[in-house]
Amino acid sequence: MIYERVCYMCPKCNHMHFFNAEEIPTIICPECNVQMVCVEKKFVSAEQEKKDEERRERLYRSYRSATIVNCPYCNSINTSKISTTSKAVNTAIFGIWGTKRHKQWHCNQCGSDF
Repeated sequence: MIYERVCYMCPKCNHMHFFNAEEIPTIICPECNVQMVCVEKKFVSAEQEKKDEERRERLYRSYRSATIVNCPYCNSINTSKISTTSKAVNTAIFGIWGTKRHKQWHCNQCGSDF
């Protein structure tokens, strides 16, 4: 059996929601109450849909277990961990006036360390 699947994505929380074309989907995200955007429409078989659902579940579990760090200054999630090597080099160059040795994260957007 082949049927049409419609994929909606929430622009706020980036969660994907999948519906059959025959269903009348609510286009409001159930988690953050924002209107979702239609991302994709495709025709799939029941077997392919089962494989896709398993894949989505695996990705969703790995996404939920990942740690997301927000910058406290600009609230960006574009952050990276400051390495031990970078901390050691900063301390070797600037001595006790080096600031990186007490910091853990660096924001790639605004350039701050926190």
